[in-house]
Amino acid sequence: MTTIINRVKALIAKAESSPYPPEADAFMAKAQELINDHAIDQARLTGADPTSVGHETLQMKGTYTKERCLIWSAAANANRCQILTLSTYGSSKISNLTLIGREQDRQLVRLLATSLELQAVRRLDDLDPNATTGSPVVQRRSFLRGFALEVADRLRRSGHTHAVVSQAAEQALVLARDAVDRYVGENFDVSSGRRGSAQHDGMAFSHGRRAGARADVGSTRIGSDRRSLPPG
Repeated sequence: MTTIINRVKALIAKAESSPYPPEADAFMAKAQELINDHAIDQARLTGADPTSVGHETLQMKGTYTKERCLIWSAAANANRCQILTLSTYGSSKISNLTLIGREQDRQLVRLLATSLELQAVRRLDDLDPNATTGSPVVQRRSFLRGFALEVADRLRRSGHTHAVVSQAAEQALVLARDAVDRYVGENFDVSSGRRGSAQHDGMAFSHGRRAGARADVGSTRIGSDRRSLPPG
């Protein structure tokens, strides 16, 4: 697993340092291909073994927690994991995020999602507060939702363009996802939450999608160079 992580980090570092978007996308696609290949190997070994699935709870600090969780969901769904969120009663702020899946997959999700959060925060500086009739908070939330949606689409496309795998390997991946679903059903009381009616800034949302289209998946700077989000 350490070898895979290091190879993925190396490819992502090349993507981040490349001034050419097509070249950066090629490095990113190769990184996702390595992740997919590793997932197939692991699924063949463990199949639907429920003991291979676990979870960890991460505290969500700062602002825009709902929108940042959408970024985590994009990374989790692309890598056979699920997330559950916990909000304090009467508050829309998410206090904790539970990441569920195989340990190897969770490690990759942490790598991808943390990097994408950092990239989204940096792109917030590009927003023009005079370009919206709404508040800066609505603008930032819309941007982050657009960013998360675009990243989710890109990760989904990466999976679809992966080389065709054998029927046995495909079945193993299905069993791996089923094992995560069973783990969630057996260990968590999942109820449908109340849907909010958040305000929306179409221009900022589109800006977020464009930023997500340029984002690199992953980072070698995990745990460093962190920045705080503006109040929201």
